Amino acid sequence: MRHEEKTNKLWQNLQEAVQDTEQQIIEGIRQGNEACFQQVFDTYYEKLCDFAFTILRDMDEAEDAVQSMFLKVWEKREGLMITHTLKSYLYRSIHNACINLLEHRHIKQKHVEFSNYTLSDIQQPDVFPAELEANILAAIERLPEQCKIIFKLSRYEELRYSEIAERLGISVNTVENQVSKALKILRAQFIDVLPS
Repeated sequence: MRHEEKTNKLWQNLQEAVQDTEQQIIEGIRQGNEACFQQVFDTYYEKLCDFAFTILRDMDEAEDAVQSMFLKVWEKREGLMITHTLKSYLYRSIHNACINLLEHRHIKQKHVEFSNYTLSDIQQPDVFPAELEANILAAIERLPEQCKIIFKLSRYEELRYSEIAERLGISVNTVENQVSKALKILRAQFIDVLPS
């Protein structure tokens, strides 16, 4: 056997051993083996936090995201399905979690902007906060049905657009359009109490 063949065979044996070990760890986690889970946590926690930070640019949020992801892995361990490597599964999971957090952050920012637009700029002294809130709630109830449902899911339940789309069986684009439509309708209804 040539040196190159020996090297390739050795490399193949090493890869198979790593895969076997990884499968044993995954199976251990599925069966509730805390030592296996702790081993994975210790191996990947800091690296995943650094990776999450590159997306979120906030280390506290990054650490929260990684901890939440590991908690979900443990809570749903019995149904844990990993088709590729454990490493790629963890990185993909934290990437998706961070993207969802960014989307949620964007939704919250839009909500703040809407609140500022409809509440802070109102100057008429005879419009009191409780009355104004009642007027806004009534205006939301008058929105077209689909528009109202999507707006409430976004603003009150604080669901991400992707979650709303999945729940209602529609596209994310439809959700975005309906939220935008709701904001336009509400702004138009409160234009008379906004400064000129």
